[in-house]
Amino acid sequence: MFKRKGVICLVCFVCMLASCNSKNDTSTETGWKREIESILSEETEEAEEAPKETEEAGEAPKETEEAGEAPKETEEAGEAAKETEKADEVAQETGTEEVQGMDASQTEEQGTETSEELDWKLLLVNATHPIPEGYAVRLKEVSEGQFVDVRIWRELQQMFEDARADGIYPTVRESFRTAQRQQEIMDSYIASYEAAGASHENAVAKALKIVAVPGTSEHQLGLAIDVNTEKGAGAKTATWKWFRENCARYGFILRYPEDKTKITGISYEPWHFRYVGVEAATEIMEQGICLEEYLGEE
Repeated sequence: MFKRKGVICLVCFVCMLASCNSKNDTSTETGWKREIESILSEETEEAEEAPKETEEAGEAPKETEEAGEAPKETEEAGEAAKETEKADEVAQETGTEEVQGMDASQTEEQGTETSEELDWKLLLVNATHPIPEGYAVRLKEVSEGQFVDVRIWRELQQMFEDARADGIYPTVRESFRTAQRQQEIMDSYIASYEAAGASHENAVAKALKIVAVPGTSEHQLGLAIDVNTEKGAGAKTATWKWFRENCARYGFILRYPEDKTKITGISYEPWHFRYVGVEAATEIMEQGICLEEYLGEE
């Protein structure tokens, strides 16, 4: 701005010189003109450089914006890590463990889809209805070394608490089993019968009346328990009687009744109870039928 005022003053000064001294030398006038042109040229160049500097300054926010994207991605990655950590903490707090019913591999998503499609509470498993391929179960510990499907844990705990309130002290003798464990039990029974003098074929036939072939056992579902008692053998009868009379209120049934062995294919087991849900359990126990009859699969 000061340069513009200077230029104006110079122009005025030149004009005054021209009017006062018209005889000034031509070379002197030319020198002043050149100096004025030089000043104007410098001002023009500075004016052109200003937008350029502004443009360069404008690029800086863009670079800053691009740099800002990296922290955003880092932040998203951090949130994902936090969610994973939170899921792990929930699993530890609830004591749940995800396993596949057939091979004990962890497949939570597959297990959820299978359960929804098959109505897990009424899933029939026996010699002619094997566990569906890929069936998975989420387990929760009920006592030391014993696990059940997490979805029946609360009902089971309530049933045991109410039994104790009535002077019955039950324990879980058997619950969820892997296929490997089921095979070990089967082999043990076969060996026992063979040791008693039975042929291998007869030993297998006898074992099949007591133990299910791996892949056809309800224990692999995590929905069945074998009940025992803390008070010794003499109290077993009272314990099983209490469970038989009250199990339906908690969604359980006596799975292998004494008069249904031809239908179930399994000998009478007064200790074996299976979860089917309160509605189905009430109908089954009141009518004195087995699960196969309830489902029309006898």
